[in-house]
Amino acid sequence: MISAQRRKIIIDKISSGMPLSVNELSRELGVSPMTIRRDLETLEREGFLTRTHGGAVPVRGGSDEEPSFMEKINKFSAEKLAIARKAAELVLDGDTILLNAGTTITALAQLLKNHNNLTVVTNTVNIAMELAHSEGINLVLTGGNMRTKSYAMVGSLTERVLREIHVQKAFLGVNGISIEHGLTTPNMTEAHTNSLMVAAADRVIVLADHSKIGRVTLSRFAPISAVNTFITDSNAPRDFIEELTRRGIEVIVA
Repeated sequence: MISAQRRKIIIDKISSGMPLSVNELSRELGVSPMTIRRDLETLEREGFLTRTHGGAVPVRGGSDEEPSFMEKINKFSAEKLAIARKAAELVLDGDTILLNAGTTITALAQLLKNHNNLTVVTNTVNIAMELAHSEGINLVLTGGNMRTKSYAMVGSLTERVLREIHVQKAFLGVNGISIEHGLTTPNMTEAHTNSLMVAAADRVIVLADHSKIGRVTLSRFAPISAVNTFITDSNAPRDFIEELTRRGIEVIVA
């Protein structure tokens, strides 16, 4: 069992509101107590639980609490920049690309300003502002109702535009990515918007730092099989990377 699968089981258990025991999890999941402690340490860092002596207890908010853009901007900033740089290498002059919301995608947008003959479609206000003065970029803003948490525009207008476009590459940020549950985000409306972005692209490129791996939030917008390329940082679990590779998904480690 890979670490992402173990952590999903632990998340499901802690979501029931009951405390967890390291020894019981070790026996149930067939791994050492040390491995379970590392899993709990990771999940505590990601906000899923609070560790105690010999186990863990639930933390208020859980995996579906949605932090704001400003709350996320300084978390894992070095990893996000490294991921964005790798993603920028995949963008060529003449491309038509799509960018959704998120701090890692914003870091990517900041690296694209000097491109020529690049068409960028986005539903995100702050990303549009990043690129607004770049003469070599044809900027297409979907319109819609802006969500203050993410600066993403959603709703019927956004969806109508996304149904009518086609792009070569979609660069997507996520709140969670797992083998079993695919790509997830806490907001159902934004999830639907993201699903239309996946459908509009020839190539789906997901950008996510290691803290998103194994995490599952409320709304799935694509299965893991929809991902063509996954870009992450060097702290990503090796077994997760190996599983993606086994499934034919290109993995780029920043």
